[in-house]
Amino acid sequence: MKAFDFVFHPNNRLDIVAGLIDGILNALTLAAGRLIHTAGEGAMVSLALRISVAAGATTIFVFFVAHYAQLRVELVRHERELNFMAHGKLAATSLGRSVFFESLYKALLAGGFSLAGALFPLILCAWLTSPPWLGLAITIIALGGLGALLAKTFYGSPLAWGLCLSAGGIALAFVGVKLDLVG
Repeated sequence: MKAFDFVFHPNNRLDIVAGLIDGILNALTLAAGRLIHTAGEGAMVSLALRISVAAGATTIFVFFVAHYAQLRVELVRHERELNFMAHGKLAATSLGRSVFFESLYKALLAGGFSLAGALFPLILCAWLTSPPWLGLAITIIALGGLGALLAKTFYGSPLAWGLCLSAGGIALAFVGVKLDLVG
């Protein structure tokens, strides 16, 4: 069980949940048109892998920039609290390297879960070829379940969070069908 302890660590919750949700929503937006318009024949493993890798890569980049900027701002705040006259001194120490590697770790974590989140609905749709909307429906239900589980971690309303995430999934699937991006 030690190998997966990082999944349950509270400091990783944001990156894991955001990565999963980002991946699922990317997959719904990018592939929904192809899945619906091709009567279920549009989901292929190669498509699933390409979209998943793209979702994971963009998530790594966005999360790295966000985490790194946030942690560097914290270093600047600490410099001010310590009355340093020159800025950037803490970033030039081992703290700066630590900030870089922590940002990279969290970005890779989010990217991995984004890849998994995008792969889940697309592989599901490849396996469930008939009717074409079944894989999308299961994905939207899974997104709602993820919202309900997330709500339980901070004592929110599981029903409200589940419905909101499901509604977001439906909206982005609709956008994906209308745009037909991967046609």
